[in-house]
Amino acid sequence: MPLHIQQRGQGQPLVLLHGWGFNGKIWDDTAAHLAKDWTVYQVDLPGHGQSPMCDYNLPELSKLLAENLPAQAVWVGWSLGGLMATATALNYPDSVRGLVLVGSSPRFVVGEDWQHAMQEPVLRQFAQNLQADIAGTLKRFLALQVKDSPTAREQLRNLQQFLHSAGLPHPDALNAGLELLLNSDLRHELHKIQCPALLCLGAKDALVPVGVGEDCQRYWKGLRKVCIKQAAHLPFLSHPELFLQILQGFFDEYRLSRPSR
Repeated sequence: MPLHIQQRGQGQPLVLLHGWGFNGKIWDDTAAHLAKDWTVYQVDLPGHGQSPMCDYNLPELSKLLAENLPAQAVWVGWSLGGLMATATALNYPDSVRGLVLVGSSPRFVVGEDWQHAMQEPVLRQFAQNLQADIAGTLKRFLALQVKDSPTAREQLRNLQQFLHSAGLPHPDALNAGLELLLNSDLRHELHKIQCPALLCLGAKDALVPVGVGEDCQRYWKGLRKVCIKQAAHLPFLSHPELFLQILQGFFDEYRLSRPSR
């Protein structure tokens, strides 16, 4: 099944995956900068943007992504997109030569020995509310993503405008995406990932608390982590220059912008 993917720039391949409820255009500003040195692929995940719906399970989604995107790419995944990028790195290691996770986690809900995550009832309430009011539920989710950010009001206004202009995702994709956030747990597989990997977190993130960085490193010894102190769940939008500097430092350290050997 083909996905809608916007391609721009030239250089080594770099994939951008968006989070729940959005589409690839959320990365437009970031992609414009990266396209100076990379061939950038902005993906609409299934049921979002212009991509058709499909079965929503991580094995099927990672297979679909690997089939639609070039091998040996650097992948940058935000939130739910980070979960899918992690699954692809696990299931199709030849597809992913570098991995950047932004406000993402291998397990999004609290569990035994896993406290830096969302409370399950919060996500379940979002799932229940979706049945009655998709637009209202998405707006409440947006508010949670920018909560405690110094620029929360401005970010929320911009996100609401984006949501209005981009159109709503397929209801089945929203429901299935929440189920992935509720039920996925990749912690015990993380040690299998051998490519360079970076986790970028916001200290004020209400969805993926910053403490998840050290939690992940217990399972994934090679994972690097960095925290943007004034950012919430959207560091690439709230702190674009710093975010790009962090990316560039990671790319340079591992020479990821050069062809793989």
